[in-house]
Amino acid sequence: VLLSGSLAAIPEPTKKWTFSQTLDHFTYGEVSAQTFDQRVFEYDKFWSRSDDGSVGPLFVYTGNEGPLESFYQNTGFVFDTAPQFGALIVFIEHRYYGESLPFGQESFEPKFLRFLSSMQATSDFAQVINFYKTHYNITKVVSFGGSYGGMLTAWMRIRYPQLVDIALAASSPLPMMAKTAKPKQAFFQIVTNDFAMSNEQCPTIVRNGFTKLYRLYHEGSSSFDQITNSFKLCSPFNESQFDHLVGWVRNAMLTMAMVDYPYSAEFLGSLPAWPVDAACKIMLNEMTKSNDPMKAIAEAAGLFYNGTNGQKKCFKIYDEFIECADLTGCGTGVEAIAWDWQCCTEFQLATPSNNVTDMFPPLEWNDEIVGKYCKEKYGVSPDPVRVSREYWSADFETASNIIFSNGLLDPWHAGGVLEDVNRRVKAILIEDGAHHLDLRGRDKKDPESVITARKEEVSLIMTWLRNPIKNDQHYDSLEEKLMNF
Repeated sequence: VLLSGSLAAIPEPTKKWTFSQTLDHFTYGEVSAQTFDQRVFEYDKFWSRSDDGSVGPLFVYTGNEGPLESFYQNTGFVFDTAPQFGALIVFIEHRYYGESLPFGQESFEPKFLRFLSSMQATSDFAQVINFYKTHYNITKVVSFGGSYGGMLTAWMRIRYPQLVDIALAASSPLPMMAKTAKPKQAFFQIVTNDFAMSNEQCPTIVRNGFTKLYRLYHEGSSSFDQITNSFKLCSPFNESQFDHLVGWVRNAMLTMAMVDYPYSAEFLGSLPAWPVDAACKIMLNEMTKSNDPMKAIAEAAGLFYNGTNGQKKCFKIYDEFIECADLTGCGTGVEAIAWDWQCCTEFQLATPSNNVTDMFPPLEWNDEIVGKYCKEKYGVSPDPVRVSREYWSADFETASNIIFSNGLLDPWHAGGVLEDVNRRVKAILIEDGAHHLDLRGRDKKDPESVITARKEEVSLIMTWLRNPIKNDQHYDSLEEKLMNF
């Protein structure tokens, strides 16, 4: 599959297979003996193998909340980089996503969702990595991941340092999960800033568009036809749809900010180059045409849901956007159920908007509200400290060989690791980068900041592979200090 605008095609996997994965890594007895098929994609054309039995490293992508194909086809950096390392490339699908369903389509029934967690997922990855290490004499492993996958890849280095030598965690908001990052309002503030950088008028248009939508809603049914027509809804608008329609628009705006790539792409939607600029231009044009800010935000949202060359004549907002515990969106289809469950058990993604620092209507979304929602839907409540307790997500001082990269256009960067922690836990900031842009393949339209970031990432991986921690004078001195304590 050719990523739009990419300099090189992503090759098809040389092997697709399923690993017989343990259902529950944390119990004994009958349940622990159960297994399910976990998908693995492998590409070995770059893998170096010598006559003496030595082999190149394993580059492994820790899959996140979606089908494996999506991440395989949108992580060109791994394929661009593997040849100079002679690496074997492996992508592992996350349990409960794609086709790695422990109970088939019944997997999403509440009684079976209990086997879905990041702890189970990282244990899955450890099993697969250990298989490759033991069966193919692999001694070095570098893990890669973006967003939630980046969180998982960092946790793999922390939980399994004997299996994973180096981790590149792109756009992974670990401090936010541990509640130690900036105020969570920063997410929507960054979305707003992205639109303001495109044109300072755009946030005002969005604010005014929502204001008109709210006014028409409060005027009652006599104004509902105007809402239906402006947003091109397939079914007549009624008052029960209001909150969902607001969320549908908000989801479009924030997602375009996340994937504000310098070229057209298919990740999270079929979008043109610099989709924030494109959406802003659409709003400005509509204001020139009709001076109607509500119609302007409707047209901008339509860009996201209808794509660059979309053929939709109307929108089915309940099919295109699913409300869940994650205010930034859970996706669609059964994957939305899986991510909703994870946000209801272990991930704290309460990201409110206030219409003061951001352009969105005020929406209180706190742990208490999320807890009530989760209790009613699944009979569970989020554990507010689980991530920090299990993974040290707030303090990486004792960690090593982790690269945290963040694009400053990405709303999630506010919750990321933005400064070096020590010599072996490095932060790389990408001025013109959106959501894990650095993990995408090389492109002639790449901004200089991501080109520089990728070079630094490759350099760190090369250096750390050649110079293990045991040979690092920094860590020798730490050990000496500890011995003399």
